[in-house]
Amino acid sequence: MPQQILVAQQLADILAVIAHPDRIRIIEELGRHESDVRTLGEKLKLRQSTLSQHLAQLRTKGIAIAERDGRSVRYHLSNVWLARWLVDGFQLLEMQNQNSSKVLEAAKVVRRLWRVRDK
Repeated sequence: MPQQILVAQQLADILAVIAHPDRIRIIEELGRHESDVRTLGEKLKLRQSTLSQHLAQLRTKGIAIAERDGRSVRYHLSNVWLARWLVDGFQLLEMQNQNSSKVLEAAKVVRRLWRVRDK
């Protein structure tokens, strides 16, 4: 039983970091290709300071990795399957919102947009 508590707590800590709309979008974007902060901020329409804070949290949990590329820093996911896992989570979203055509339509559109590269 202590192992279950330990594992549940560790997983909850990771899910808490992921559980922010901006960080979900960052994971989705990095799941498709690596990026620098400026490009990522422009794509996601986030201020650089906000984006840097989110990336720091993702790096702390080992979700995102930063690598220096000359004068800039490029980010990528440590595991691309995480982005695929988030897209797979749309099934839960769709099941819970069967009476909301707005959410269902949005989920269908985003599922097509969030195509993840394979590694």
